[in-house]
Amino acid sequence: MLKKLSKLLIIQLVLLIGQIKAQSAWPSESWSAAVNMTSIMSGSGLTELSSLFWNSTTNRLYVSHGDGRLRVLQLNTGTNTFSQIANIGYTGGPEGITQVNLNANEFYTIDEDNYQIRKYTHNANFSPTGVTLSRSWNILLPPSTMTNTANIGPEGIAFIPDSFLTAIGFISQVTGLPYTTSVKGMGGLLCIAHQNQGYIWVFDVNPNVNNDFAFVGKYKTNKNESCDLAFDKSTGSLYILHNTGLNYLEVTDLTTTSVAGGERKFVVKNEFQLAATPDTNKNVEGFAITPKCNDSTNVSVWLCRDVESLEPTAYKQDCLRWFNPFTAPGTCYNTSPVVLNLKVFIQGFYKGSGKMKPVLDSINFPNNCDTITIELRKNDANRTLQYTFKKIVDINGNVSLTLPAASFGNSYFVVIKHRHSMETWSANPVLLNSIALSYSFTDLVTKAYGNNLANLNDGNFAMYSGDTDQNGNINLVDQNSIEQRLILFTSGYNSFDLNGDLLVESADLSLIENNGLLNVVVVRP
Repeated sequence: MLKKLSKLLIIQLVLLIGQIKAQSAWPSESWSAAVNMTSIMSGSGLTELSSLFWNSTTNRLYVSHGDGRLRVLQLNTGTNTFSQIANIGYTGGPEGITQVNLNANEFYTIDEDNYQIRKYTHNANFSPTGVTLSRSWNILLPPSTMTNTANIGPEGIAFIPDSFLTAIGFISQVTGLPYTTSVKGMGGLLCIAHQNQGYIWVFDVNPNVNNDFAFVGKYKTNKNESCDLAFDKSTGSLYILHNTGLNYLEVTDLTTTSVAGGERKFVVKNEFQLAATPDTNKNVEGFAITPKCNDSTNVSVWLCRDVESLEPTAYKQDCLRWFNPFTAPGTCYNTSPVVLNLKVFIQGFYKGSGKMKPVLDSINFPNNCDTITIELRKNDANRTLQYTFKKIVDINGNVSLTLPAASFGNSYFVVIKHRHSMETWSANPVLLNSIALSYSFTDLVTKAYGNNLANLNDGNFAMYSGDTDQNGNINLVDQNSIEQRLILFTSGYNSFDLNGDLLVESADLSLIENNGLLNVVVVRP
């Protein structure tokens, strides 16, 4: 018996040593050296912080209180400072928070009080009605096998797009077969971190129907408690926060392996021991990270801890820290260029049936319309210019851009400029979540910011023609310029020939007079 016990102790010691070796030191600054962001939200301190989510498109940090409160912090990229833009109370126990569509005014929570995934909507500035519960999914219902473990329940939530499931060959724990494409319409799967045994539960959710979901499986992790999740789309890495012992951060690329009892376990790629808090409260429950491949030398992470109301005020005033830089693991997911196919019509050159005139050289290049400038601008406070191209748009309105692989996973406003047309912006930032994607300014007026497109009266829309001086306003100055060229019988390729017939004449004047009456100006976000 003693021999058996000795052998068992040796085996356990070997396993423990192996586990310790697998853990790495926290790859960033210490808790005390990181920026304390608590005072941005409250000078007197906060309680019940439970989850974090970083939106890389809007540069917003979502902060969830487990007792039913949402805070949103907006990053000013010019000053590298945050301000609070939302502080909203709502019912339930939202322990975890995430977003599926980074451009939409909506978010998802995992509600531990009700064992529900919940979807909330809001208007652009989170007021005046705050947030509205839109849909819910009770994950205690079949086909889920989750049971009610009271307040030792689901706490974290993250969304994994289909493209990553396909790339890794994700395996369903329920069937043992590949589950690489969601079937319920969300475009990916929702992962739920559970405190009980540290499982990650995975669901395929119908975003439009309450309680309509498929259960993909539950997956073991490296610890017996999991409390928050974050997914880096630039590397395909899922971060799993474990609020146990000294607190640990597990990283997996979504590969899994079969283990005893018909279960599957995530393959651990990295495991970090968290930065230690300087006092007795070690209850770190929330984690968020910026995409590594946007700027690998400037990755930020945030940690928040759950402070109770009876704990010291100093704890409450130190519950959210910003760590930068963070040495993030993982390889940049996309190594291929991103091709963005655009479609745009120029009002004056349009001749009907989805065609424009070949203005550049109708003899030698009958399929080329004209040159345009295309800008891709970040969705930050300054709308920072990231890429610019001078391209030829063909007579069908088509033009393609080839962007570097590093652009993958980012969102940009698309800006179209033309020598005599009104500068036109896309209605929203375009998310580059595929190596080949399209955006058209021609099929709906709402595709342009501020609906700033001319109606061609055949179901198509175009950039307004007439801003000959490119000052963002079609007015009398432009009209007078055309009148002067008309008197001089100006001909050839020039910015005053609005209809592209190589002659400045009455048709050009008529077009600019009509647009001038509409008070057409540039509309920018």
